[in-house]
Amino acid sequence: MKSSLRCVIAAFALAVLPLAQAQAQAPKYPAQPVKVVVPFAPGGATDIIARLLAERLTQRLGQPFVVENRGGASGIPGTQAVRGARPDGYTLLLTGNGPHATNVALFRRLPYDPLRDFAQISLTGVLPLVLNVNPAAPAQTFDDFVKWVKANPGRISYASPGIGTPPHLSMELLAQRLGLAMVHVPYKGSAPAINDLVAGHVPVMFDNIFASISNVRAGRIRSLAVGSGQRLASLPAVPTFVESGNPGFEVATWTSMAAPAGTPREIVELLSAEVRQIFAQPDVQARLLEQGAVPVTTTPEQTERFVREEIQKWTAVVDNAKLERIDN
Repeated sequence: MKSSLRCVIAAFALAVLPLAQAQAQAPKYPAQPVKVVVPFAPGGATDIIARLLAERLTQRLGQPFVVENRGGASGIPGTQAVRGARPDGYTLLLTGNGPHATNVALFRRLPYDPLRDFAQISLTGVLPLVLNVNPAAPAQTFDDFVKWVKANPGRISYASPGIGTPPHLSMELLAQRLGLAMVHVPYKGSAPAINDLVAGHVPVMFDNIFASISNVRAGRIRSLAVGSGQRLASLPAVPTFVESGNPGFEVATWTSMAAPAGTPREIVELLSAEVRQIFAQPDVQARLLEQGAVPVTTTPEQTERFVREEIQKWTAVVDNAKLERIDN
């Protein structure tokens, strides 16, 4: 019996030895450059955050993290490119609430599932939305705005960067809550919409703080309320919607990092921990806050829960607004 036991132990040792050798020889991640796909054009908030993270991850992990922009079509092509990549940690997605949440509500047949097809790594910043008006508008406060719109049902227009964008859906949510009737004027992007707001062609617009802040500081537009939980250091004089009598009303764009589903858990955990440490650095926080971004990070589990809740929230807004789903 002792002889049989010795044979079993010996056989087990022989079976385990190659595995142990393979693990000892496995290269430490990352062992080669890492591609970070941004499903938007260069220059926007997501792209700027992606390049900041790529710079710091390169410094910390010793391999280049290279940003690749694949913009267009509501972020779908760039997201699809990462979904189809090998799940080895060398292709990552730096995305936002459009591709990763509201697209689920807006498209009839979205060719990916943000939860099923991706391993969530961390949030990488929140950019509160701001309700802006042209300085000539008869609204100095949010309360003025509500009275003005209710006194002119269906006659006041508002701009947005496009149908289904966070600024559009945020105004839909506000209108649903307060019983407002306004006319939506969608543009092809934030820049032309803001230009027309500044010129007075449209009097009202929601937009993220990153896109709005320079015009607000210059006095070309007036901010009435911000969709964050507390006032922003970059716009300290602008009250929150909660302060303006709308408890629970928080609206923002956000960015997050994800990897293809099936990426090894240890790589996901490593990247999540690195993102959290990078965002804890005072100079990184200062850079983000200056632009109006709130440096929020999360664990993979928290990120997945957050994305799920965002999908549910904006799907309800789209359904209540009876917006027609987009064929793609």
